[in-house]
Amino acid sequence: MRDIAPAVQAHLETGATTLCQIWTLTRTDGTVMGFTDHDRDLKIGAVDYVAASGMSGGSADSVLGFAIDNGAVTSVLSGTRITADDLNAGLYDSAVLRCAVVNWQDLTQSVDIARGQLGEIRQNGAQFEAEWVGEGAKLDRSQGRVFSRMCDANFGDARCGLNRGDYASGTHCPRSFSACRDRFNNAENFRGFPYLLGTDALTAAPRETDIRDGGSRYEAPS
Repeated sequence: MRDIAPAVQAHLETGATTLCQIWTLTRTDGTVMGFTDHDRDLKIGAVDYVAASGMSGGSADSVLGFAIDNGAVTSVLSGTRITADDLNAGLYDSAVLRCAVVNWQDLTQSVDIARGQLGEIRQNGAQFEAEWVGEGAKLDRSQGRVFSRMCDANFGDARCGLNRGDYASGTHCPRSFSACRDRFNNAENFRGFPYLLGTDALTAAPRETDIRDGGSRYEAPS
């Protein structure tokens, strides 16, 4: 449930509201830009929210809990606002976008709707559509190393330790321990966990043919 200030709630209960949407876009270089679907520009704090920007929200899915809010936002390129050159230069990659509803007759009355980052940006002529991914996406990213039987180094990088120039063009490493050991003779630099037990081993019941002497159930990878 959203927290709505009493003044905003009272305005909503009048039945005749003067509300519009605003979008605050903050690029990674610190540049802040404002957009609104109102029919005139608005100034809130130090940010100018431009009405003639063509910015509009697409279908969005806003959910509770830790699920990821997502949607889309579209705009028409403007020579003084969002330009194709800036998009191509990556200035809007991972920019933070906040959407709110504001009373245009009393700009102190507003309700935050959603906040997220711009993802993939698709451009079609003078118009672009950007994927809008909610803050919950940060919780879905892998941080640090992932425990896996496969090697997480790139073939020929510093962690791998091999020189790609020593191998024929197109040589591919399948990232398995057996390939690292037998094909490349590089087992000491393997960056995976070949002895990691899977859930199948952890949940498997003993077989009649198993030796039950209390020893390790692990079988070395071939």
